[in-house]
Amino acid sequence: MNPIEFVDVATAKAARGVRLVATGMVPSPWSEAAKGLFRLQGVPVRVVRFSREDAELAAWMRTDNVPVVFHDDEPPRAHWAAITTLAARLGPPGALLPDDLDHRVRTVGLLHEIAGEEGLGWNARLFMIHASVTSEGKRGFPLPVARYLAARYGYSPAIDLDRVRARITTTLSALAARLDGGRDYLDGDRPNALDVYAATFLTPLSPIPESDCPRLQPLLRQAFGTAHEALGDAVPRALLEHRRRMYERHLGWPIEI
Repeated sequence: MNPIEFVDVATAKAARGVRLVATGMVPSPWSEAAKGLFRLQGVPVRVVRFSREDAELAAWMRTDNVPVVFHDDEPPRAHWAAITTLAARLGPPGALLPDDLDHRVRTVGLLHEIAGEEGLGWNARLFMIHASVTSEGKRGFPLPVARYLAARYGYSPAIDLDRVRARITTTLSALAARLDGGRDYLDGDRPNALDVYAATFLTPLSPIPESDCPRLQPLLRQAFGTAHEALGDAVPRALLEHRRRMYERHLGWPIEI
């Protein structure tokens, strides 16, 4: 099978190996990172596009959030760290996460600054929610979506956006520094989990023309555009080049959701 195969829920449930439920409406960084990890490891994945109206899918997932990863008969995994660890286990040893303990601790710490609570993806989403709420849905997400996300992300209209932006900028600068000297990758001479997360989590901060992600709906393309408008100038050029390099060489281009 191809590294990434989109299937229906019945096919996924009947299969063995890795099955992934991912968002099919937007290039959500968490879903795209999960796909990217297994792709980089050469592990075939059957992907089901998430739908809140699918009762069979909801019962199988046991959660209301994506991504969710199933592997054989093991319990489903819905947290980025657990998904990353599984992908590391299923591929070549040391390829996705370093074997050395100190190196691995530093790498996972940086992954948390990208994918964890109050990390890069979390904070970019706060900007998108803020644009929606303060414009009554004229910018950003449709207002019902924004209100749903606001509750999940602890958003308040009194949010200190300067603090949020500073944390984003600090993380981006730390990542960009790893590309000093013209390096292609962030953690050595080959890509690993850090490269996958950095590339996929920069998508909301990047322009997303239709050619880059053809399935992204116009209304949601506009929502992602608010993060780029607010934060795009904070992204170092080296990271934008790294993102494009990762997608073209390793993650598949254009982005398929």
